[in-house]
Amino acid sequence: MKLNPYLTQKREYPLFIYARKAEELKAQGVDVINLTIGDPLDDTYPAVREATIKALQGKTNSAYPASKGSKELLEAVSDWARRNHDLNLDPTKQIISCNGSKEAIFHAAMLFDWSDGGEIFIPSLSYPVYENSAALHSIKYKYLPLTEENNFLPDLDAISDEDWQVCKMFWINSPHNPTTAIADLEYLQKLVDLAEKHYFMICADECYNDIHYGPVPPSILDTKPSKNWILFRSLSKRSHMTGYRCGAIMSLNEEIIAALIRMRAPMGQGSPTFIQAGAIQAWKDDQHPKDFTVGYRKKKKMLQNALEEKGFKVFGGGASFYLWFSHSEIKESTKILDLFIEQGIVITPGTAFGPDGEGYVRMVFCVTEEVCRKTAERIGKLNI
Repeated sequence: MKLNPYLTQKREYPLFIYARKAEELKAQGVDVINLTIGDPLDDTYPAVREATIKALQGKTNSAYPASKGSKELLEAVSDWARRNHDLNLDPTKQIISCNGSKEAIFHAAMLFDWSDGGEIFIPSLSYPVYENSAALHSIKYKYLPLTEENNFLPDLDAISDEDWQVCKMFWINSPHNPTTAIADLEYLQKLVDLAEKHYFMICADECYNDIHYGPVPPSILDTKPSKNWILFRSLSKRSHMTGYRCGAIMSLNEEIIAALIRMRAPMGQGSPTFIQAGAIQAWKDDQHPKDFTVGYRKKKKMLQNALEEKGFKVFGGGASFYLWFSHSEIKESTKILDLFIEQGIVITPGTAFGPDGEGYVRMVFCVTEEVCRKTAERIGKLNI
C-alpha cells in the first residue's frame, strides 16, 4: 500500500521544528525562552470557562454534538457579525461552526472539483496549512511573491488574466501571519471584484482581526456583498481559546455553506456541546479582546524598543501578537536565529513560512509580561 507522496517526503510541520529546538535546549539545561508558537499564555476570557464548567455540571450523560453547531452558537456568531460589521448573516444558511479554524482551513479545498487542473493561490509567506492542504490533496498551487515593498501582500496587478483563469481558491490572511501586514478595504474590494470577474473563491483567514493597535483591520465582511468569499474566524487568539477548538465559517454563498454541512457530516461531529456553551459567551462579548490588547500593546512596545535599540527593523506591527523583523547587516534568517539562541531565546526564521522569508524572523509576544521583560533584557545582550 503506497502512502500519499507528500507524506513520504517526511517533511515536518515547520513551526514544530523550532518548538522542538527549544525543548532540546531546555533538556540540555539551558534557561530557554520559547517564542515560536502563537499560543496565548494569558487567561482565557473568564465567562468562557464559567459557561463551559456550568454546561458540564448540568449534564450527567453525553450526546453527539450537531456537526454544524448548535442553534444558539450560530445565532451568537450572526449577532457578532451584525454588531461589528453591520451584516445580517442567516445563522441557518450562511454560518457553520468548526473545530477551530485550522482543520476548517485544511479541509476547505475538499469543497471543489479539481479535475480540470485548477490551482490554489497562496502567498509565498503564509500559514503552512494552506500549502500542506493543497499538497496532501494533490492539488496544484501557485506561490504569489511577497515583498516588503508591496507591504507583504500579493500584487494583484501583477497576476495575468491567464493566471486568473486557473485560480479556483485564493488564500488571503489579514492581518497577516507572519508579517503582520494589513490589507486595506480597497485591496479587499479589488480582490472581491477579481473573484467575481474570474470566478474563483476567496478564502479569508481572519484569525487576528481582533488583536490590533490602531484602527480595526478591515474584514472581507466589510466589502460589497458577494458570493465569492468564505470567511474563517477563530476564537483561539481573540478569546485565548486555543485549546477549546471552536471557530466559525461564514459566507453569503448558501450553496457553499450547504456543501460544508454535507461535507462535515461524514467527517465528524461539531465541537463538544460544553465547548460550544463557552464559545457562545465569547462571541457575545466584544470587550474582552480589547482588554487583552491593552496587555499586548505593553509587551509589544517593550520588545520592539529592545529590538530597535540593537539595530533591528520591525515591520508593521499594527495587529496580531507577532513581531516580524530583520537587520541590515544580516541577510540570513538562520544567522539571526543563532544570535538569539546564544541568549537562550528561540524564535522562528522567516523561511519557515515560505521562500520569501529569508532575512526575516518572527517572534511571538503572547507570553507573560514577566517573560517579555526577561526577553528584552536578553535582547540587550545580543552579540551584534
